[in-house]
Amino acid sequence: CTIRIYNLSGTLVRQYNKADPLTFQDWDLKNSKNVPIAGGVYIIHIDVPDIGQKVLKWFGVMRPIDLDTF
Repeated sequence: CTIRIYNLSGTLVRQYNKADPLTFQDWDLKNSKNVPIAGGVYIIHIDVPDIGQKVLKWFGVMRPIDLDTF
């Protein structure tokens, strides 16, 4: 399956291409350039070939301590 994560302006933040049978994907809350994301709303688009698609909305808040360790 393909998992794409977008910010609210429609910019692709991160993409995962899964070929394994696991039914979950860990996200380190970083973008594709390994930079921590900002808090806010993100749109997650999951596309599973021959099965279907799912769109999720995710809201995350980053603690100041997490941002200072970058």
